[in-house]
Amino acid sequence: MKKTLTIALVLLAATALEAAGNLRPPRSGVGLRVSAFGVPGVLLDPFLYEHPQVSGQAFTFEVRSYGNKGLRSVFSGVFALEYSHLEGSGFWREEQQDVRKEGGGEINQLSLTATVLLHIFPSLPVHPYVGAGIGIGRVSIWSEGVHRDELGTEVRDTYKETMVIPVGHLPVGLIARLSPRFEIRLEGGFKNGFYLGAGVVYTFR
Repeated sequence: MKKTLTIALVLLAATALEAAGNLRPPRSGVGLRVSAFGVPGVLLDPFLYEHPQVSGQAFTFEVRSYGNKGLRSVFSGVFALEYSHLEGSGFWREEQQDVRKEGGGEINQLSLTATVLLHIFPSLPVHPYVGAGIGIGRVSIWSEGVHRDELGTEVRDTYKETMVIPVGHLPVGLIARLSPRFEIRLEGGFKNGFYLGAGVVYTFR
């Protein structure tokens, strides 16, 4: 009898603990985002005296952390790994005294950032948010073009530069909560370039 009672109490306690765990809100999540991306000319000016406009796409993997209220927390954290690829064509030159070259170029950036988000009315299934973050990135700049010298001979020039730079992140977005597990996010902002994209987030305990 005592053994049966003990087993019953253990099962009851286990059931109660499982139920309590199910009541806890999700505290973590992972997400993917795809964005249109562009770099303002002022950020390229220190490297190239003249350059075309560049634009492309960014692909982001995110790990998210929420407060005690889960998805209804006022603050949340985002750790993101992002790759962006941008292209452009037109005239470029490294220095003012250089000959103008006509051709194309590309910029590739791989960045790692940590960002804090402030959710506005987080209890609503659809609500906006803003944030700020910092990180580090590895940027590769490549361009190639042609020009003709005094004899009319076609000359091809190439410019390459790879560097590690700080990354600033200022996101603004809108969250649509589809279920306790899934969210859709529309987000724009600045991350060493301006971006606008959409993504999905899956949350878990």
